[in-house]
Amino acid sequence: HAKIGNGVVKSIDTSEAEALDGVVKVVTFKDVPNHCYPTPGHPWSVELAHQDVADRNLLTGRVRYYGDDIAAVVAEDEVTASRALKLIKVEYEEYPVVVSPKISMRGTEHPIHLDKKDNILARSSFAIGDVDSAMEKAAVKLKRSYKTPIVQHCHIENNISYAYMEKGRIVVVSSTQIPHIVRRIVGQALGIPWGQVRVIKPYVGGGFGNKQEVLYEPLNAFLTMQVGGRPVKIELTREETFTNTRTRHSIEYDMEAGVDAEGHLLAKEMTTYSNQGAYASHGHAIAANGLTASRLQYACPNIRGEAYTVYTNCPTAGAMRGYGIPQVCFATESFM
Repeated sequence: HAKIGNGVVKSIDTSEAEALDGVVKVVTFKDVPNHCYPTPGHPWSVELAHQDVADRNLLTGRVRYYGDDIAAVVAEDEVTASRALKLIKVEYEEYPVVVSPKISMRGTEHPIHLDKKDNILARSSFAIGDVDSAMEKAAVKLKRSYKTPIVQHCHIENNISYAYMEKGRIVVVSSTQIPHIVRRIVGQALGIPWGQVRVIKPYVGGGFGNKQEVLYEPLNAFLTMQVGGRPVKIELTREETFTNTRTRHSIEYDMEAGVDAEGHLLAKEMTTYSNQGAYASHGHAIAANGLTASRLQYACPNIRGEAYTVYTNCPTAGAMRGYGIPQVCFATESFM
């Protein structure tokens, strides 16, 4: 894992790791396919506009958060693998780290993803009625801001998978909520027909949305191909589960409302800033879902809402039960 929060790998030396007894294979970002693939656990659409954002590589030389994946070691045992990883020498060019979506969306010298110069993954908005006119008639107007924190699912079973080859097919055994989608995304990531991949899902020790995402299964499948189909296991520690899987989005809300003399809502407005972290994952679906739900909690004839989902150098945010509703409920109820 990368030891900086933002930057690029200038050089990487794996010679000492490869020379260690018990090491079978060392791969870096230079050895994996160049094309990107998506990771969310959404059904596949043949319509390009409805497909998930493909911004992930198996390994990367462009570090976007502390712990980003740049190299992998396959060894005969876990102790040897751990020792070999420490022998890999990496030189970085570091960029400033940005963790606030409001700052990140102003644009940075080094965009987190080149196709989003302002670091805004997506935005959406809606308007009902005439908010400005209704606000002018309000007896009381109030402005407040709220922010929810990053949260981790903390499922008892950490993320784990193993892969091997059998009769020309890759078999992936994974603690996942989405076996069929894992199959498809492994095929996409490796550039092979989906039919060459089989996924087995045992009973899962918790997921809550964090395993509604394809995480290390594609890398695992790639690694078993590199060692002649031998079984390769990737088991994350609890610390790696915190940093290298998914989190609940931290979301900031700027809210304003106006009421008449009897306390009835005349108008309300909300702007949402969702901290996406380093990769798109489930992306704007969470902020957009919360924005839509905000219309339903309290009846109001004049409503305006806007939501931004912004890349930052934080760990990637993804699905977590509630899917954007806990954040907006906290902000709305606090405001009311």
